[in-house]
Amino acid sequence: MTSRAASALDTPWDSPPDTQELIQEAMAWHFDPATGSPFWREQSKRLDFDPRKDVRTVEDLSLFPNVVDELRDARVEDLVPRGYGDIAELPAPPVVAESGGTTGAPKRVFMLPDVREQSWAWYYNRLVEHGIAAGDNWLGIMPGGPHMAGVLAQDTAHRFGSIFFTLDFDPRWAKRVMGRGAADEAKAYISHLVDQIDWILRSQDIRVMVITPPLLEAVCRRDHLVDLINEKVNTVIYGGTSMDEDTRHLFRTELFPQIDFVSIFGSTMIFCAMPQRPGAPADDAPVFDPPSPFAMFSVIDPDTGKNVPYGERGQVVTHHVTRNLFLPNNLDRDTGIRHPHRLGLPGDAVADFKPVREFGASAVVEGVY
Repeated sequence: MTSRAASALDTPWDSPPDTQELIQEAMAWHFDPATGSPFWREQSKRLDFDPRKDVRTVEDLSLFPNVVDELRDARVEDLVPRGYGDIAELPAPPVVAESGGTTGAPKRVFMLPDVREQSWAWYYNRLVEHGIAAGDNWLGIMPGGPHMAGVLAQDTAHRFGSIFFTLDFDPRWAKRVMGRGAADEAKAYISHLVDQIDWILRSQDIRVMVITPPLLEAVCRRDHLVDLINEKVNTVIYGGTSMDEDTRHLFRTELFPQIDFVSIFGSTMIFCAMPQRPGAPADDAPVFDPPSPFAMFSVIDPDTGKNVPYGERGQVVTHHVTRNLFLPNNLDRDTGIRHPHRLGLPGDAVADFKPVREFGASAVVEGVY
């Protein structure tokens, strides 16, 4: 990477910079032909404003079109800002990450080492707030391959000084099977996943389990696995699909009353995952505070584009503003309840994420992830 002066873009996510300073430096970086990516250089030709002059605040990000669908076909090389220099000279290999493919062909982004470290460190610090202990073995029941979730879980376990176990898990196949209503195939695939969980829980000392709600429900259909989890596991970290209030209450109070549950919301398109706000009553819907201003939520009325009042449901819009990637105005497939950010940072916190039934021209199938 080429040398450069200190910048808001390089500030640790746990010490957020002035938001306007971050946005203005991001515009200067991403829209200078010498430092910006070929992707944004081409996009800028179609804009009717000058980002380096006209975009200075969070509100100004709404000037940009939602370009996220173009990431389904964009060349990864075209997403890399030229200011990073020769990729071969980076201190660690970059990660190509893909979305789950819930709403069509997967979208693809390029995570460079500096922003990956910032995002992973921020996530680790949030789990420390939830009392995750160092050295406890983890079982990651999350997809690997091109999915960020599996890489994040493994790297986070390493930060805790823990041994990480995982399994073969292809959520796209499960979604395809469920989407065409092949109930027997879906049941067989879920059984295949639970068998792998069974083998590990029987033989290993697992203390932290990272899992999706549908798979936790499937695990609970085997009574001996419920007993093993209660015997061995201290914390269940769950995410990847939504969980309703009744199911959450059942897990917390009847099936696993002595186990800590930590809900996670994550998105490849904002390069991060966020644990629920700590210290909230167990029966309350988890609230998620993003690492603003690097990743921000807005909760809007999709018909007007305006924020809904706090406490009301709207559709989620995300912004990502880092040196690695600029991705504003992404209308997400989820709706949520709008809350103020717990630290008073820009943008919204969100509770009770739920997918819309249709998104664009595609039906939304959550599957097992």
